[in-house]
Amino acid sequence: MKKIKTALAAALFSLQFFCGFAELNYIEIDSISNAPIVKVKSLNDFEGLISKNNVSTALLQTSASVLFINIGQTYFSFPLNYYTNISDYKTGESLGFKNGNEYYEAKKLELPTSELYYYYKQNSFKSSADSIDANKNNFPNSSDYYASKSLGYDKYSDYKDYLEWTEKNFKSKDDWENAKKKGFSNSQQFYDSEANGFANATDYQTARNLGFTKNEDYKTYNVVIKELEKIAKNKDCEKKQAIIYYFIQQLPKEEFSLGVLSSELKKNYIASDEATRKTITHFVREQNSIGQAANSYGYGRTRHYENDYSQINGDELFSESTLRTFFAKVEPKELGSYSGKSEIFKKK
Repeated sequence: MKKIKTALAAALFSLQFFCGFAELNYIEIDSISNAPIVKVKSLNDFEGLISKNNVSTALLQTSASVLFINIGQTYFSFPLNYYTNISDYKTGESLGFKNGNEYYEAKKLELPTSELYYYYKQNSFKSSADSIDANKNNFPNSSDYYASKSLGYDKYSDYKDYLEWTEKNFKSKDDWENAKKKGFSNSQQFYDSEANGFANATDYQTARNLGFTKNEDYKTYNVVIKELEKIAKNKDCEKKQAIIYYFIQQLPKEEFSLGVLSSELKKNYIASDEATRKTITHFVREQNSIGQAANSYGYGRTRHYENDYSQINGDELFSESTLRTFFAKVEPKELGSYSGKSEIFKKK
């Protein structure tokens, strides 16, 4: 819908409304008979005949909406298309009206342009003033205009926003806008994210893909995984060996036989929080990076940790045989000393 901004057109309309056009005297007639009649197609030509022959009176056949002028013994005619005079005809044509009937109805309704008039006629406005207000505020139709008004919205842009955020089940426009800023299009995910402390959709979805529902658990994952990857890189060791190193460094300064060390590490692993144990399992069994894992399962889908992995247990990580291999390959001298002969580890 084209918004009406044509000041010139409105000015022309107003001029005709208040002043009229009086270049000719018009006499209404029923018909002309027994006289030669020449039909003129162009208004410019018709006005040229009036000017050259100083015609001051025109005959208007209202039933057929045809204008006649007499020059000598010949009548010249021009179809006025239901306008009552040439001035109105020219104004109505310039404003885009289809005929005089619509032009005069628009004047009566105080609708200054044809666009506004047809906008009013094609809808079901209660008044022409409502149609002007609706057009000014960019409403496509009367239904949306009155529905918006009933909700307290004056502009179509505000009403359009209302339709969008309510259709997507957001509780308020502020929530909808906040969700968009954080990367959410789904209200359920947004509110779940808010309830569980996530800052944005990326963190929320990555955590869900990894099986974490709370941001605190996801933070634990990031801290632990970063430390494990650092150990694996610096010590150039396997993932399970990095985990052994991670837990040994948390032990108190004591001496441990291999059997006691195995028991202590298992106990500490079991006593660690669920998020840490999940992270350990991911670290051992996940082959892809976080980003690859999220992409492979698709944004917007929840990857259930329990369905992907059975949680790794302490026996798998900290058996005595596994510890022997660890001390043989890793030699964590910065953590303490180990005697392969006595199988005693002394924590620094």
